[in-house]
Amino acid sequence: MKKDKFKYLTKHFFSRLFGFEENIDITDDVMVLHRRNIVIKNIIFLSNIIYSMILFFIAAVNNEPSDWLFSALSFPFTFFLNNVINRLIFGERHDKTKQEVAMYVEAIYMFISAILIYARLYGNFETAAYILIYYSVVVISLYQSKRLIMWTFQGMIAGITFIHFVWTYQLTELYQGLSVGEFLKQFIPTEEAQDFYLRIVLFTVFMVVIYAIVSMGSYMQEERKKELIKRREVQTDFTTIVTDLYAVVLSSKRAFMDRQHIDLVSKMSSRLGAYYGLSTKQIEHIEAYAIIHMRAHEIEDLVQHGIESEDYEDLKKKTSLGTLIAKRIQLAQKAEDIARAHIEGVANEKFVKEMLLIQPQVESQVILLADLYVTMRSLKSYKRPYPNSAVIQLFEKNFYVYFEGALVERFLKFKTDFEKIYNEY
Repeated sequence: MKKDKFKYLTKHFFSRLFGFEENIDITDDVMVLHRRNIVIKNIIFLSNIIYSMILFFIAAVNNEPSDWLFSALSFPFTFFLNNVINRLIFGERHDKTKQEVAMYVEAIYMFISAILIYARLYGNFETAAYILIYYSVVVISLYQSKRLIMWTFQGMIAGITFIHFVWTYQLTELYQGLSVGEFLKQFIPTEEAQDFYLRIVLFTVFMVVIYAIVSMGSYMQEERKKELIKRREVQTDFTTIVTDLYAVVLSSKRAFMDRQHIDLVSKMSSRLGAYYGLSTKQIEHIEAYAIIHMRAHEIEDLVQHGIESEDYEDLKKKTSLGTLIAKRIQLAQKAEDIARAHIEGVANEKFVKEMLLIQPQVESQVILLADLYVTMRSLKSYKRPYPNSAVIQLFEKNFYVYFEGALVERFLKFKTDFEKIYNEY
């Protein structure tokens, strides 16, 4: 349990600091950019810690005043820039212009910091320092902005050219005083020139790959946003339709909300399911389904107020419950229709076929049989209460056509038990 808790806390901590969609509506471009700015700011903070450790390590090893001075001067610069970034990010969270400015400031900071660290380390750790330039590009690419990547590519090419000419190869000192033509004539055949060209080509290829990744990510993000907007529109329309539909369904529920009637049907259908040999799971389903329309109040707010489009899970639960309630009311109406049709003498062959198409599952048949028995025994506006013997005769001669033969057989075999349940309720 401690291991799972630690894993959860670690995952939650990482998601809070570096998750791009932590409680963010992806259809809100400004809030998405705001979240990205926060994540990049956290990465910059982590990078600053690493940079500071490297600089202080070098200063401690060399123990040169210039090293300590370089390390000390980095703090005011870092503090000032972080303060500016914080003001831009958190000052106006819903201001798109300020969030975009913060994006470019953070990108510039990553670029400048990589150049400065390279300037300090190129002498002894040139390869490691050069990797930081690629690292800064990867961090900037997290914005998923093609325009920013193109701007970064141009700036990085200029920056790489500058650091190679000034620091890596010190060309400004070696070829000082030469014209452009003379410089090119002497420089092009050298190994330094080949190395320079190779670095530029590799960096260009790298930027092409980064641009392709950003383009795909940006496209997928836009498609997800469009899909979410469409889903919300459909969900809003669906909510309206469901609201109207359930309003019609619930308007007819009053005729089937007699608690005594429902309890009797539940008890009898559960007992009949057991006599019929149904599984425990099926009997539990019957018991729940027999009284499901008593939960109609749980979806009344859906009819009265509707559900907000973003409350998808609540909508799903209530529409599922509403569907079951509607089906249960349909089954109760089926029992009423069969009873009235036989009392009024209109239960012809066509009527029987229509009734057989409505919820023919065995669980529904069990509930229907119990409901029909209680309906015939009860007082209704269209009939007097029938005695038990008369109801049993109806099942033997007329009602059996609506059920599986074995089910009616089990009911008739234990008819005394069902009469006792009804009489003792």
